[in-house]
Amino acid sequence: MLSLRGAASPDDLAGGRALPKTLRRIAMVTVMATAVLLVFVDMRALTLLGAAALVLFLLLAWRQFRTGTWVPILLSVAVLVLALRQGVAAEVLWRAADRMVFLSALIAMLGTLRSAAAIAPEVLQAGAYVTNQPASRRYLAMTFGGHLFGVLINFGGLALLLDLAKRAMTTEAAAHLPADAREARLRRMTLAVIRGFSMISLWSPFGFATNAILIAVPGVSYMDFGPVGFAMSFVFVAIGWSLDRLDGRRFRRLGLPRPSPPPGSWRGAVALVAHVLALGASVFAAHELTPLSFQQALICAVPVYALLWAASAGRRTMGQASAGVGAATRATWARLSDLGAEVGVFAAAGFLPVLLLALLPTEDLRASIVALGLGPLSLTLGLSLLTVVMALCGVNPIVSASVFGSIAAQLEVPGLSNTAIALAITGGWTAVIGLSPFITTLVIAATIMGRSTSRIGLVWNGPYCLAIFLTWALFLTALM
Repeated sequence: MLSLRGAASPDDLAGGRALPKTLRRIAMVTVMATAVLLVFVDMRALTLLGAAALVLFLLLAWRQFRTGTWVPILLSVAVLVLALRQGVAAEVLWRAADRMVFLSALIAMLGTLRSAAAIAPEVLQAGAYVTNQPASRRYLAMTFGGHLFGVLINFGGLALLLDLAKRAMTTEAAAHLPADAREARLRRMTLAVIRGFSMISLWSPFGFATNAILIAVPGVSYMDFGPVGFAMSFVFVAIGWSLDRLDGRRFRRLGLPRPSPPPGSWRGAVALVAHVLALGASVFAAHELTPLSFQQALICAVPVYALLWAASAGRRTMGQASAGVGAATRATWARLSDLGAEVGVFAAAGFLPVLLLALLPTEDLRASIVALGLGPLSLTLGLSLLTVVMALCGVNPIVSASVFGSIAAQLEVPGLSNTAIALAITGGWTAVIGLSPFITTLVIAATIMGRSTSRIGLVWNGPYCLAIFLTWALFLTALM
């Protein structure tokens, strides 16, 4: 997970485990293929095939599970047993299986972009450009860099940019810095990347938050909440930049060496922006010009764009488009066996909400809310806070967002619109993604930077996360 190119996992080094690894890859390819076919053909046989392949994959990949994966997986099993005992309609089970297969395939499909980026020279150019900015511009450059890399290649982009930042600390110029200045620079670069990456949750149409909400909350569209989140992301950038300036003010009088990006590396940053815009335009065009939903357009457009990007990169760096396609395909195939932790979370996020809605007494819940005097504003702020609290307890935001979003929409509380539900969840998600020690974002950052997840999230990034959460709460209060 930590290398953009997909470093071998420990069990890759053991020849005796080659068969389970291959079976995991075959199972995940089956899940991906059935998810795409289900976009065009509604067949329960396909859903059954995809669900069976997904269960097989998870059984073979259980050693990759972390706390944040075990919690929703075990909860899903418990809810399934309860649903079977209570005789939940078969149609509900089929719908839950369909969503489970789709979301699991989506996380794997997004990995194809990461494989294409691994051979694209503009990615490394862009990384060198943002990590070698002088201190006065470095925070903004790395925040927007973390954002763009994350939008396009997700965790692969986060890992690449953090790795480049870590390498920047090993240069001769950095070696001559005072120890406290080196630690401060490492901290500030790490936080800039994480904060930029976390803002994907606010608006990105390719992000997990957006797609979880679009699936969980019926009737809400991307345009209902995406543009609002995009506008607020600039407010969050300003908050982060202000905190960074306060953190670095004591070093400005030391006359430290001024880094500069390699000549021409700005072209890589421009190219990366162009890729984000082109991919976004293709997804929106497919959605507007065809009967496909937004998520269906996304899962179809991403692998096609990755294929074209790999072909272009191969022609430029290897002399042949086919060489680039082959390299990206091999990287994707190799990485499929190591997606256990992520796929487990996404599978639960698709499965749990559907069954819980069938089991929970929504009328009784609505009556209880009325009896407690909870209005739409308190419920909105409560949703946002619950997303944060659950993540701090080890429940990934995509699970809590899917469950809480579905339940809140089903309750149909007067004054609580689907847009308010979506905004509440995205704000809480953005605030906690760089705070909870259980979140994959901080696990990756801690591994690369050599600091604990608690230190990076709770100690270094805690004040920022609290500031943006309070800002978001005030924003929601004013909006409603």
